[in-house]
Amino acid sequence: MNKKIRNIIFFLVSLSFTPCLSKTISGKDLQLIIETWLDNKGQSSNIEILEDLKYPFCKDSDLIINDISREFKLIKVKCIGKNPWQFIVRNKKNTRQKAKSYSVLKTFALKENLRSGTIIKEENLIELSKKSNNSAFITNKSEILGKKLKRNMNKNIAIQFNDVEQDWLIEKNSIVTIVNNKSSITIKESGIALENANFMDKLTVKNVKSGKILQVYAKNEKKVIMHAKQF
Repeated sequence: MNKKIRNIIFFLVSLSFTPCLSKTISGKDLQLIIETWLDNKGQSSNIEILEDLKYPFCKDSDLIINDISREFKLIKVKCIGKNPWQFIVRNKKNTRQKAKSYSVLKTFALKENLRSGTIIKEENLIELSKKSNNSAFITNKSEILGKKLKRNMNKNIAIQFNDVEQDWLIEKNSIVTIVNNKSSITIKESGIALENANFMDKLTVKNVKSGKILQVYAKNEKKVIMHAKQF
């Protein structure tokens, strides 16, 4: 049991059993009570009350402590005993944020400026060390090679995932089979994908036979289904 806890216990015991010995509560005693209350709430304390401050004695049962800021920044202490009193004290919480830690990433950049739609080849790339904690940068060369640039891009800029086109499960304008399960009947029709989609993505397709535009879900490279629950 450390010294602070012993002091708290001694103070609380003295308040409970020997109130007649003291007709006041000092600022030092009140600070100890508030710090204990904050600790019980799992909060850090950084309050300052003048040690020489005196308030009329207040029994534990008559002492009410509340957080009136909802962030434990303003603490209200109130005595509802024979000699009522109250005050508010500021808990100066440490709002300084921890410094962000950065790691050095091995990323890739273009050797020269390239236009949108260019397929990236090995000879187009150089390695680039970048100090960052951003997971958007591509660190695996295989995730760049063979991909098309989505926009015009200058050299010596680390390539991010949104700079290159994705590998889609279903690509726009590809022919797909539209599957519609109705009870024990399965209807299959040919359609054209009107947008790119990955597994379980919702997309629009055009029914080749009827010309209707349908909302469907991507099942695999060649199949879409009408209802997600058919997965």
